[in-house]
Amino acid sequence: MKKLLLIEDDDTFSVLLAAYFRTAGYTTVRVASAGDGLHHLSTSGWVGIIVDLTLPDEDGLVLIRMLRARTAVPIIVVTGRHSREDRLAALEIGADDFILKPFEPQELVLRLNNLARRSGRQDGADRTHLAVAGGVLDLAGHALVSPSGTTLELAAKDYRLLRLLASNPNRVITRAQIIDAIAGSEPPDSERAIDIRISRLRKKFATIGLRSDDLRTVYGSGYKLASREGIVSPN
Repeated sequence: MKKLLLIEDDDTFSVLLAAYFRTAGYTTVRVASAGDGLHHLSTSGWVGIIVDLTLPDEDGLVLIRMLRARTAVPIIVVTGRHSREDRLAALEIGADDFILKPFEPQELVLRLNNLARRSGRQDGADRTHLAVAGGVLDLAGHALVSPSGTTLELAAKDYRLLRLLASNPNRVITRAQIIDAIAGSEPPDSERAIDIRISRLRKKFATIGLRSDDLRTVYGSGYKLASREGIVSPN
């Protein structure tokens, strides 16, 4: 069955939703806090994440930003917070859809199916390579590989940064999202340090024949990795 992460603190609602998803072919792992949601994200195979905005330990909007910095898995907000500002903020920071409670469960399933289909993750299969500027990012080897087979090993923060951008092709990723994604157990980079890291990555692209101009600055917002192809394999 396809694996779904449900981050929701309402016990009754969670049980009912999990039962409905089971009939639609999903197995649901439910957690009741933002911290537990981030912890469970470290396991692989998720095809979707359902997030409530009202959680006991963190605002759901902050959680969405942290989730999007770590994964490209589709995120659907399901909430009783009806303000236009919440909806726009959630979509701006990376949510893929926004549904208000109460709702028709079948509609949520159909929206999730559509998102999973478009993201290519219907079966929960994990990718081993992501397209990057005419080459690929080897997720197992933490390295860039050019079309000619030249390999460039990456430092941990550079790898996490490129994985984030390559998992969200043509999508603007803010500096704050990048800082969240690459910190790991080390002190977080400053926004200026992110700019310098991007500049150095462009130079590394050029040294192995990749398109450095695909790593683009979106002034006032952040960065994006332009995609001109799907997933490819190195020669």
